[in-house]
Amino acid sequence: MSDYAQNEKDFQEKVFDYLDELREVGVTNMFGATPYITSVFGVDKFEANNLLKNWMKTSPRERNK
Repeated sequence: MSDYAQNEKDFQEKVFDYLDELREVGVTNMFGATPYITSVFGVDKFEANNLLKNWMKTSPRERNK
């Protein structure tokens, strides 16, 4: 795996961990989590939406491997 791919995977894991925590706290409906991602991680709305969609496609069990 290239350094870029590994860094991207690590970043995605951090975002997914954050989203898991956000869901547990119940601050927002997860369909409204995009602004939280943009604010915390400094990505644009498009990237935040992609990250959120990918998070929604995976189960918590898959993310915790």
